[in-house]
Amino acid sequence: FPRHISELDLIANRTLDAGKDLESDHPGFNDPIYRQRRSELTKIAQEYQWDRPIPRLEYTQEEVETWGAVWDEMEDLLEKC
Repeated sequence: FPRHISELDLIANRTLDAGKDLESDHPGFNDPIYRQRRSELTKIAQEYQWDRPIPRLEYTQEEVETWGAVWDEMEDLLEKC
């Protein structure tokens, strides 16, 4: 367990290192566009260090629409709680 915030940089690579090692039952396993995007996001995350500003990244229109749909579903579920 990290004892200082800087130690998060040391464990990030272990957490994010699944780009080429996706399980065959993962929905994106055979999707080259998904794997490329996952690789890009992983690279940004792995290069980030705790004492630097959090990098901004542009989301694709498809990502915005997907997470918008997820939000709408989650919002409905939260209202039911």
